[in-house]
Amino acid sequence: MSSPRRPQETPIPTVRVPASVFEGLFVRGLKAEGRLVSELAALGYDIKKPEMDYPIQLWQRVTALARQEVYPELGEEQAYRLLGRQLVTGFAETLIGRVAAVALPMIGPLRALERVPRYLAMMGRTDIAVTLTPVGERGRRIQLTDRYNRPDLMAGGLERMLELTSVQPRITVEERSPEGYRLLVRW
Repeated sequence: MSSPRRPQETPIPTVRVPASVFEGLFVRGLKAEGRLVSELAALGYDIKKPEMDYPIQLWQRVTALARQEVYPELGEEQAYRLLGRQLVTGFAETLIGRVAAVALPMIGPLRALERVPRYLAMMGRTDIAVTLTPVGERGRRIQLTDRYNRPDLMAGGLERMLELTSVQPRITVEERSPEGYRLLVRW
């Protein structure tokens, strides 16, 4: 008697984050130095010798480290939101980030939000599905299937991105789940 055949398992692709994203947050955004630089290197990110890209799990560890080291006095949600803002500010100064940032004031908030999937792809995150739902003329509900980033990190990043379009956004995390989150964006 032969053993039953097992269906062939498809390996889950490893999500990788380009070095430009690490550079955006740590080199340009936070201007990391001293102990933070040493601790980043101990985790696997050497700012002086960056690799081409890194596993998403390392991104999670280094953002958690940054949250603890840079904003120890703040609650988790506020600290991650500020890290998201720093990430977009710094990424906009990288070679690849400048390409996106230069267009933001000209395209406005709505078109910027519609381009979020393209911007995420620039940051190595082609695994995230983004759904935009209108909420009046100056608002959108955004559903993201992001299992790796904190919703507050994304909210802070989107706030900063929309500020670059010359509006004052208000972003609320409406829903959190292991598969993603939903944000309410108004401007």
